[in-house]
Amino acid sequence: MTSTIDLFQLSPLPMWIFDINTRFFLDVNEAATHLFGYSRKEFLGLTVDDLKVREGQPRDKTIEHLILNGLDKETQLLKKKNGERVYTHVVSNPVEFQEQKGELELVTDLTERIESERKMLESSERFNIVSKATSDTIWDWNLTSGSIIWNRGIKGIFGHNDIINHTTTMSWRYDHIHPEDRERVVLKIQEHIDQKIERWQDEYRFMCGNGSYRYVFDRGFVLFDENGSPIRAIGAMEDITRRKEYIKAIEDQNKKFKEIAWIQSHMVRAPLARIMALVDLIKDYGPDSDYDVMLQHLASSAKELDAIIVNIADRTP
Repeated sequence: MTSTIDLFQLSPLPMWIFDINTRFFLDVNEAATHLFGYSRKEFLGLTVDDLKVREGQPRDKTIEHLILNGLDKETQLLKKKNGERVYTHVVSNPVEFQEQKGELELVTDLTERIESERKMLESSERFNIVSKATSDTIWDWNLTSGSIIWNRGIKGIFGHNDIINHTTTMSWRYDHIHPEDRERVVLKIQEHIDQKIERWQDEYRFMCGNGSYRYVFDRGFVLFDENGSPIRAIGAMEDITRRKEYIKAIEDQNKKFKEIAWIQSHMVRAPLARIMALVDLIKDYGPDSDYDVMLQHLASSAKELDAIIVNIADRTP
C-alpha cells in the first residue's frame, strides 16, 4: 500500500513540510526541488520566508495589481534559487512530521497563466498608446484561440462599452458585420488565410453599440509559423462613414448636374429654336407681314425659355 510519504514524494505538484515554530523546511518533494532549483539539502537549510519576494521587490505593477485584485489570498509570489519569480497558489494543512508540528503545503505554479494575462494587458496598453496617435481601432487576433484583443477604439469610436478586458471572439466580430456584407467579408478573410496571403483589406458596415452601422475600411496582416500555419493577425479598422457620406453627396450632385445638362441640351433648345426662327421671319418679311402674330409667338417662346431657366436654377446645388 502506498504511504502518505510516498504520495508526498511522487506528487507531480511541488509540496513541502515546514516547522510552524521555526518555519524551516522539514521535507520537500522532487517536484519542489525541480521548480525552485534548490537541492533537498539546500531546502532543509531554508525557511519558507526565504522563498518569498520581499516587499518593495516587485518589478511589474501591472502583475501586482492583477494578483491583488484578480486572485485569492492564497496566491503567493515566490522566488527561485536563480532569482526568477514564481506566482503560486498555496494550500496549507497542519500535519505532524517526525513528532514535530508542521504545515504541509501544496504549491501550484501560476506563472504561465499570469504571464499570459500580463502579456495580454501589455498588448492592450500598446494598442491604447497607438490609439492616441490614430483614429483607427487596432485589433490583434489570436488565430489559435480565436480571441481578439481591441484597443480603446472599439469603445470610444464604436461604443461597445460592454466588452470585458477589450477582448472578444472572432464570431462576435463576424456577428457585428452588416448581414449584407458578412458572407463576402468572411469568405475573403478565409481565402487569404487558406492561400497564405499575408495582407488583407476590405470595406464593410460594422455595427455600433447602439445598433447603428458605420462604414469601415479594415486591413490586416496575417502571421504564419515556420510550418506555414496561420497563428496571428494584426490590423486596424478605420471609420470611413464621413468619407462615404461625402462621396454619396458628390454622386448626388453629379446626378443633378446630369439632369441639368439633359434639360439644357433638350428642353432649352426647343423654345430657343422657335425664337431664332421668329427673329429670322421678322427680318425677312416686309411691312405687310403679320407682325402681331409673330410677336405673340415670340413672347410665348421667351416665357417658356424663362420658365426652363428658372427650373434649372432651382435644381442647381
